[in-house]
Amino acid sequence: MRSLHAIGGLIRLVFGPWLRWLNHPTRRWWTIPLLLGIIAVPVLLPLDGPLSRFAAQHRPRGDLNRELEAIQQFGQGVSLVVIMTAIALLDSSKRRRLFDLALASALTGLLVLFLKMALGRPRPRPEFNDPLWFSGPLGQYPVSEKAGVRHAWEFWGGISSDLWSMPSSHTAYAVVMAIFLSRMYPRLRPLVATLAAIVGLARVWLGAHYPTDVLVGMLAALSIAPRAIDREWGQLIVSRLSTSRTRTTLRPSAVSEPGTGTVGHAEAGSPGALALPVVSSQPSSTTSPSEPETERPSV
Repeated sequence: MRSLHAIGGLIRLVFGPWLRWLNHPTRRWWTIPLLLGIIAVPVLLPLDGPLSRFAAQHRPRGDLNRELEAIQQFGQGVSLVVIMTAIALLDSSKRRRLFDLALASALTGLLVLFLKMALGRPRPRPEFNDPLWFSGPLGQYPVSEKAGVRHAWEFWGGISSDLWSMPSSHTAYAVVMAIFLSRMYPRLRPLVATLAAIVGLARVWLGAHYPTDVLVGMLAALSIAPRAIDREWGQLIVSRLSTSRTRTTLRPSAVSEPGTGTVGHAEAGSPGALALPVVSSQPSSTTSPSEPETERPSV
């Protein structure tokens, strides 16, 4: 028992500061998914090969295959446009939140694309069959006889997405959409969570990704989308852009001309034309009504 306490104390002593840093409220929104990925991916990586071969031997057919191919588009492309259009037409109170969805999807897409090019993992295809291979940003891989040996970031070299297996972008976009819809309409949470899970399953079952690709795609979305949606980053950017645009349309005020009763004179018809009254420094030629003029004595 004492040895267990000693081991626990040693772990807290060594890893305690790191865990407190990772779990800090200002950074846990991205450190927790990162930590889960660092721990889970190496553990599950040896299972990618067997699970991928099992999926290849039991491919869905007929209507099931067609339905999975359709459902896996949830959260991206036409599906994203249709859902955003429906919300804009049916729920005016949520229209401005669509900026948050658009930004969350864009940021997640950029992160996923960066990871694809940085990791350089071949797709689970018979001509590759390298579930444990990662070329990284500097390594190369023989894509095909036509394309030759290429880096993962040489998208212009005919590699298509052959070296972009990890992470799964379909899964990432589906998770972003599921998070947004569950925030806006809590009753839809079970439905959208199920759809996102089906997307991840379909990507493995249809032979497009390994299971760990789906896991990393989900973690990539969880590291950005909740923060961007909850903090309304999209609306903040739009508001700042509109504010800066308004400021540029306002012209600097000119010096008031002598004899005029206004300052800030601008060109007529301009949106920045402002007229502000000023107090004249010259004495008034009229007498105040509160102080009537006294009559002079006749001579």
